[in-house]
Amino acid sequence: MVVGKGFASLQSAVSLLAGLASLSGALYSAVQFAKPAPRTGDILAIVRGSKSDKAPPGTTVEILTPQDALVATLKPGDDGSARGVLEEGPYRMRATAPRFEAQTRDVQVQRGATAEVRLQLVQQDADEGPSRARRSGDRARPISRAVGGAQRFLHRLGL
Repeated sequence: MVVGKGFASLQSAVSLLAGLASLSGALYSAVQFAKPAPRTGDILAIVRGSKSDKAPPGTTVEILTPQDALVATLKPGDDGSARGVLEEGPYRMRATAPRFEAQTRDVQVQRGATAEVRLQLVQQDADEGPSRARRSGDRARPISRAVGGAQRFLHRLGL
């Protein structure tokens, strides 16, 4: 069977296009391989009130370095979530709202990943101001009672 000139030129054109597509794919892959990966990651804060599924009004999320230097301030949306992009590394996240106790969490942001942190804000008592909420004695009392109870139990056993 004899192939005509029209078919041969069509075959040549298809071969040329296939070769160009192959070369452009290889070039794109090489550029993506050589391009450095981003040194940033996402951080997602989900803030809720202790008695609701929403963030309390006036909630602010602060992103701090481990030395407490402010890096970013985020405002949660209606759903209580706040998102930011940060350089990879360790951070401290603090959520505050009026009439609620502040919550702080340590978080590690990794390159190309999303660090999700859930924070639940507990409402302060009416007679409890910010100065009373920060006293360490108030927080240590239940633990010291438990330790004292354990010591009495062991003493009664004769240990």
